[in-house]
Order: sequence, then C-alpha cells, then structure tokens
Amino acid sequence: MNQETKMGRPKQTDDERQQKVDTIIQAAQSLFIAEGYPSVSMRKIAAKAGMGTMTLYKYFQNKNAILHHIWADFFDELFALIRSDVENEKDAKSKLKQVCITYLNYWVEHQDRFRIVFLNEDRASSSDDFFINHTNIAKEMLLVVGPLMQDLLKSVDHSSMMIFLESLMCFVHGIALNVITISEYPWNNYEKYIDIFLDSTL
Repeated sequence: MNQETKMGRPKQTDDERQQKVDTIIQAAQSLFIAEGYPSVSMRKIAAKAGMGTMTLYKYFQNKNAILHHIWADFFDELFALIRSDVENEKDAKSKLKQVCITYLNYWVEHQDRFRIVFLNEDRASSSDDFFINHTNIAKEMLLVVGPLMQDLLKSVDHSSMMIFLESLMCFVHGIALNVITISEYPWNNYEKYIDIFLDSTL
C-alpha cells in the first residue's frame, strides 16, 4: 500500500468546496427556472451538476436548503445595489424613493428570480426552517429605511417604523407582481406610483 493510499483522499479546500457549491447552485437555479421548483428533484440537480446524488447531500440536506441559498444570494446582491444607489441621493425622501426604485428595478430586470423567490411557497419542515426565520432581510431593509424615516418623520417609534416598512414592502411587491405577471397591461412608469405612495404616507 503506497503512502497516498494510506493517507486517503486529500481534504477538500475551502475554494474547492465553494466551487462545488457554486456548481450546485447554478444547476439548481437553471432547473428551477426551466421546470419549476416542484418538478425538480435532488437527483435532477445532482445530474445537472455532474455529481452523484449522495455527493449532493454532503453540501445541502434537501432541496429547500438549496432554494434558501439561492434566495440569500439574490438578496445579498439586491441590498448591495440599494446601498450603492442610495449614496448618490441627497435628501431622505429621495433616498427612500431610490430604495423603492432599485428594489423594483432588480426584480423587473430579473423576472425569473422574482418567480423563484415570490412564486414558490417556502415548504419548511419546521417553523425554525423557514427562510424568514434565519435571514436578515428585514434587518437589512430596516438599516436602510430606518434612518431615512427618522429624518423624515423626526419622531417615530419602532412599532410605527415596522408598520411603515411592511406597508412599503407590500406596496413595492404588489407593483412588481403586477408588472411581471400581467405584462400585457400598459402600466405607467412605476416611479409615479412610488411618488403617490410616499406623498400620501409621509
């Protein structure tokens, strides 16, 4: 028995592991877009990624975990864009409007991603496994919107801030859903909708 056999397979480096994860995510995302999340199995993802199904399970415990990883990647990219775009605006209201515009532009420009995130029910095995319970999306949005609201409204408590933020999210999601899923309707430029909402709520 030679030395290499005694030592066994070399330990996977962090870069090698990340490359495997990236390959899996790319394969899963393309399948979710082409066939729809419910129709895709772990076996299909493994085949698309060029690996065995058991190997796939070494990286993700189930299909929902892969979906959550994809969602997290989208939101990381989105919030980076929001933080960058907001810096270019001068006053709080313009910044808040830009948050909405960037958020909407992202999903309208990436409609397949919108469908993966918002048109797929999160089927967690327990309440702790839901995406919303182990992500910082609300916190990230609050970090951006919170200071703007305090500047605009001068005095606002946390409860009121959360109600406004949730209302804002419902509003922009509603616009995105309509623009993306009812594309045959001649919608106005959604900046006008944002202006009406902000003017009526601030």
